[in-house]
Amino acid sequence: MNYRQLGTLYKKEILDVIRDKKTILTMVVLPILLYPLLFLVIMQVMTMVMEEQEASTYYIAYENVSKEHKQALNDWIAGEEDELEYILEEKESDNPQEDLKNENIDAYITVEENQNQIEYVIHYMYADTNSNTAAGMLEEEIESYSIHVAEENVKKQGMDVNKVLYPVVATMDDQSSNESTLGSLFGGFIPFLLVTSIVMGCIYPAIDATAGEKERGTLETLLTLPVGNMELIASKFLSVATIAVFSVFMNVLSMGGVVMYLYSTMTALSDGANDLDVGSFIPAILITVFCVIAFALFISAVTMIICSFAKSFKEANNYVTPISLVVMLISYVGLIPTIELNETMALMPVANICLLVKNLLVFKYDFTLISLVLMSNVVYAFVSIWILGKIYNSESILFGESFSGVKLFELRKNIKKGSIPSVQESILIMVVALLLMVYVGGIVSVSVPPAISLIVQQIFIGVLPILAAIYIKADMKKVFSLRLPGIKSLFGASILGVGGICLNLVVSSLLSMAFPSDSEGLNAQYLQLLDGVPFVQGLLLMALLPAVCEELMYRGYMFTAFKNKMSIPKAVVIVSLLFGISHMSMIKIFPTTLLGAALAYMIYKSGSIVTSALVHFLNNALAVVTLYYGDKISFLNDESLGVPVLVTMFVIALIGIPVGVLLLRGSKKGIEEG
Repeated sequence: MNYRQLGTLYKKEILDVIRDKKTILTMVVLPILLYPLLFLVIMQVMTMVMEEQEASTYYIAYENVSKEHKQALNDWIAGEEDELEYILEEKESDNPQEDLKNENIDAYITVEENQNQIEYVIHYMYADTNSNTAAGMLEEEIESYSIHVAEENVKKQGMDVNKVLYPVVATMDDQSSNESTLGSLFGGFIPFLLVTSIVMGCIYPAIDATAGEKERGTLETLLTLPVGNMELIASKFLSVATIAVFSVFMNVLSMGGVVMYLYSTMTALSDGANDLDVGSFIPAILITVFCVIAFALFISAVTMIICSFAKSFKEANNYVTPISLVVMLISYVGLIPTIELNETMALMPVANICLLVKNLLVFKYDFTLISLVLMSNVVYAFVSIWILGKIYNSESILFGESFSGVKLFELRKNIKKGSIPSVQESILIMVVALLLMVYVGGIVSVSVPPAISLIVQQIFIGVLPILAAIYIKADMKKVFSLRLPGIKSLFGASILGVGGICLNLVVSSLLSMAFPSDSEGLNAQYLQLLDGVPFVQGLLLMALLPAVCEELMYRGYMFTAFKNKMSIPKAVVIVSLLFGISHMSMIKIFPTTLLGAALAYMIYKSGSIVTSALVHFLNNALAVVTLYYGDKISFLNDESLGVPVLVTMFVIALIGIPVGVLLLRGSKKGIEEG
């Protein structure tokens, strides 16, 4: 790499970004002025609302309550003995229920008397803010009144109140330091703000450095300069990453000031308010800086990858907005108290940074987890940069069709007969199918049995690619490889399938041992799905239906699109990875991807979707048999396969996979039907 050229190009990219007023607004004005102002306004509004609630008068009524009980409660509410300063006034009502609905009163009380107990029933409307607030106030007043009556009754009996009513009490002694308390208070949303600021900081420069160059017509000129593509890519990437990191630090400084102000305000009346040791946060800050920089590199590269497919600034903004929303949604993980940083979460992009920062702010230094988070983000960054380099080295991708040119968005009469689906179209269909599975499937699952819900979800996977192929006037036989396989192809696919299934079982079993809770949760989900379903129906539901529908989507529509635009190995890897990710289970991604690669290879060599669908069915059928009859099969009795069985399956995989590959290499393409 020519570092002199890199330095010159980097300087040019940075100057281009800095000269833009929008960038300065995003990096400087927003963090320094808007965010602190926003926080202070929110705090002020919340304070005003709380004060107004306590100062407002709430009207209550009574229905069928004796004068004695009514007077006793009113006197207690009006008195100052309970130290509650709520303003609750009685309002006469002939029909309290109707008045409550019409919001003439905020709540009304009825009384139910048992032999030794009086029960005040509070009637209110949760959906009405004033009514809900008044009900909460009444509940506190009645609880306080109940304690007072109990104490008075005990005193009348000549007994000791503490001995009878409060023989055991609990006193809280917080041993946390002021520093860890501060970290705990703000450890949830500070990671969210960090991630958000990184994403927001890199979006505009990433769009400008990619789609902006295309729209201005300057990218072609840059590519013709006497500089290497590597220097050009590195300069653009480093400029975007620099802006992202700088934006982070501006936000951190701004938010740090706000946090310190809020903390000093909250603790102004406590004895330890001035004992905060800011220096104790330095190790946490330094570790956070390294990890955040690695994360910024990763997000910058991902953002540039997405924007590289766009031809205009507007189009790039449309592409990158869903990505930013997904990243921000994941960053909420820091606000969920039950999710902790562990070995699994340390490998999850975005979530690992949020949970790590949350731990560091309360001085939890687990250097194994810290190393995992740092190294995983470095690896993700390098992979993303490598993909970015491949994009800039491919004119067909860089200057090829974008999503605006997807045939699905064109009038059908303008589409030529026999067209092949594009990569963009196949990804779009997959995403739409998965979204429909989640949303429509979720809605349907509320009112129908789980088995029916699964059928609905699988139909989206299988039917959408068929409808898309019909719309673009594709050759159905070619797109979906609708041919009968040759005998040798079928035999080779079967051997490869046996080896692939065995390898899949070995990997799945090892992952189950490493992550037992995830495996148990997945098994419980399947058992719930098949609850009350006979074996044959379960086989059709869990084995045959997914084998047909998923093959039509991934090895049919998507694989045809990808292999038409890139080399077969790349197409196999990418489609198989998307196949694994689409199962939306961390423990299934890797083994499913491996199986998907074997299925893609056999459909490519055999030219028939029958081979991959058959092996897919056999793999699913084995899982169904295990769920139904696993307790009756000795070597499947345990949660994970025993060592002898694992070794045997691994040996079968070592033999079956290469033999199957060799047989498929020498086989002829499938026999066309018709």
